Amino acid sequence: MSDLIKKLIYRSNHRGTKEMDLLIGGFANNNLQSLTLEELKEFEILLNFTDRELSSWLVDNKKNLDIEKFSVSKKIKEFKLKF
Repeated sequence: MSDLIKKLIYRSNHRGTKEMDLLIGGFANNNLQSLTLEELKEFEILLNFTDRELSSWLVDNKKNLDIEKFSVSKKIKEFKLKF
């Protein structure tokens, strides 16, 4: 496992709120190995958004063009539907 993936998995599972740990961490645990390098870099950028911003977008389904501009955001939404 690459160092980048290890770092992203750690950051994803230690967000600060249990809900985001489960959603973002669950996505990371199940999907990072299959992402392209570009998608991994996008995911790393998404991790810089606050839990409030991610929760509003992911749980409350509020628009956030800053998040939605990344191709990996669609994969995260699809994962949430299966969650």
